[in-house]
Amino acid sequence: MSLNGKVALVTGGSRGIGRAISLELAKQGAQVIINYARNYKEARATADDIRTLGVSCLPLRAHLGEPARVKQMFQRVEKEFGRLDILVNNAASGVQRSALDLETKHWDWTLDINTRAPWLCAKEAASMMPRGGRIINITSLGSHLVLHNYLAVGVSKAGLEALTRYLAVELASLGIAVNAVAGGVVDTDALRHFPNREEMIGDSLKRTPAGRLVTPEDMARVVTFLCSDAAEMIRGQVIVVDGGATLR
Repeated sequence: MSLNGKVALVTGGSRGIGRAISLELAKQGAQVIINYARNYKEARATADDIRTLGVSCLPLRAHLGEPARVKQMFQRVEKEFGRLDILVNNAASGVQRSALDLETKHWDWTLDINTRAPWLCAKEAASMMPRGGRIINITSLGSHLVLHNYLAVGVSKAGLEALTRYLAVELASLGIAVNAVAGGVVDTDALRHFPNREEMIGDSLKRTPAGRLVTPEDMARVVTFLCSDAAEMIRGQVIVVDGGATLR
């Protein structure tokens, strides 16, 4: 499953699931660009860890809710590498409120980052993939399961999965395969913002036949597989990584 010589961009690639994906791609030989929004210290630490694997890494700061920043980020990638082979749309944000408490600014913020930004990134990436490539979108089970105070994020992830299917068809003629990976409950920093975190973890452990929570590394290995030649004929799919939790 070698990715030697490939150039990969991972949005939100400095921590959590994004960090695990960045490291796994690097282990397979890819040069990695990690996008981050705020914390340079985390981005630098991840970049240093990637470089110890013998590949290059470029941290790029860009707020993906701003289209101009998205374009600037890809211009920098093109300047530094001349092309792109892999795009992983991992960056996500959101406001946890019920439908009646949610405000339009919360809705706009969430969908701008979780749905619009992956579309904009895919447009820019496609123009830099003359020999084809891979686009992987990171989604969640809240795209089709109703979770507490998850309305805006759930809708944004449902949109991201629809985007995955449309892009898979429209970009196929360019040799670009597009898929998504949905994770079950993954205990990352993002989960700590959920007021019912402990309840979510406990419930997931009870319902998961595999007997443990999904780890960022579990997600990263599936993403890396989808980036490989072995996954050439997987198109427009949402691969669920939840240890079987949604089977019961």
